[in-house]
Amino acid sequence: MQVLTRVEVAERMTSAEFFRYAPEDKKAELIDGVLIVPSPATDKHERLVLFLLRVLAEFVERKNLGLVRGSRTPVRLEEEQIFEPDVLFVSRERAQIVQEKGVFGAPDFVIEILSASTVGYDRGHKFRVYERTGVNELWLIDPYGPAGTEFYQRQAQRLAAVMPDQNGILKSVAVPDFEIQTRWLWPTEHFIAVRDALRQMNVS
Repeated sequence: MQVLTRVEVAERMTSAEFFRYAPEDKKAELIDGVLIVPSPATDKHERLVLFLLRVLAEFVERKNLGLVRGSRTPVRLEEEQIFEPDVLFVSRERAQIVQEKGVFGAPDFVIEILSASTVGYDRGHKFRVYERTGVNELWLIDPYGPAGTEFYQRQAQRLAAVMPDQNGILKSVAVPDFEIQTRWLWPTEHFIAVRDALRQMNVS
């Protein structure tokens, strides 16, 4: 039996209405003034989110670089554009954009884990909003393998696609000294332990 994923679409609303009425018990985003509620995430999706969130948060905390937040943090980029990226980073110098109700302005770094119900938004409309509002780095990761994964870093006014080096290492431009072995993203069994990943990044 074929199972179709879907995105629940509600009525148009303003950003103020989003913060007032968006559901607290599930992920929701405001895209062109329309409330979008995606289908529940798969376990593979959530395991990858948790791994990246833990590695990045631990790295940033030890280096005192800024703030890391997860997928239930609303990010107001424009009046009718409020997204909840899976992982985000805001540098210490811009920490004032992180407020009680969410992030008000473009994060320095965003990670979106792709899913069947949201990939069209992530690669299309959301990508264009991230680009024009000043996000410096964007990773669109397919949890099922590298073929559908894309990494972008800012070059002047646009987000340009970049590739890992010949050793499979991707160096971040938004988080100083942060780099990741892309093979860690798709383990055959278990994700590398966070402490071991940090050790390989020379973080004690």
